[in-house]
Amino acid sequence: MIDTASVVEIEAAAYRAWPARELVEYDGWELRFADGFSRRGNSVYPARPSKLPLSEKLNWCRNWYRDRGEPLLVRQTPATEAGLDEVLADSGFTLEGRTLVMTTNLSGGFDSADTVADAPSPEWWEAAAALWEIPQSSHAAWRSIIERIDHPAAFVQRSGANGSHAAGLAVVVGGWLGLFEIIVRSDLRRRGIGSGVTRSLLNWGAHSGATGAFLQVVEENEAAIACYRRLGFEPAYHYWYRRSCP
Repeated sequence: MIDTASVVEIEAAAYRAWPARELVEYDGWELRFADGFSRRGNSVYPARPSKLPLSEKLNWCRNWYRDRGEPLLVRQTPATEAGLDEVLADSGFTLEGRTLVMTTNLSGGFDSADTVADAPSPEWWEAAAALWEIPQSSHAAWRSIIERIDHPAAFVQRSGANGSHAAGLAVVVGGWLGLFEIIVRSDLRRRGIGSGVTRSLLNWGAHSGATGAFLQVVEENEAAIACYRRLGFEPAYHYWYRRSCP
């Protein structure tokens, strides 16, 4: 696992790579809203320690999200202020979305078997939405996040005679390459397709100035974690969310 300063750096890169529609800073915390799509885009990130009483602060945040039709989600990492997670748990906030962040350096070479585009094509939009099974009601919010990305980005979509096989997205922020939305069709997994798409994006990132890469994977997904380990990724830290009571 990595040090606190590195966690803060990666979290900042990840948020810049996945931009929300609204961003409000309140007493050191960052509140994001992205029309309800994705936890990252619709949650509070406690970027800096609080000065206001926590009860007052949480009520303000809860009302801010209530006005937007969303519950209050608070993102937790090893770098968030000490004792906050315990306070949230004691206040009835439930735990969800526990995720492992993995990192690797890009000093080695990576082969690329895919065409990498700098903008999403109609085929990429269609493949990514279908592979991720994004509900039609969420398409607009999902697309708007990706369309707001204002850092160098790469899009990969792999197809065959029987339709779309895989898709992926990567964004360079500073020296970090963030990998997002890498997905392989369920009946084609464990055939090296996901590894190939990932290597293509890593190769693009290395040639775009990134020196390190990160990705997020649900910690129960042992197959994906093993795959990323073979590509040189190692566990860096966990993050999770606390959801307020109804």
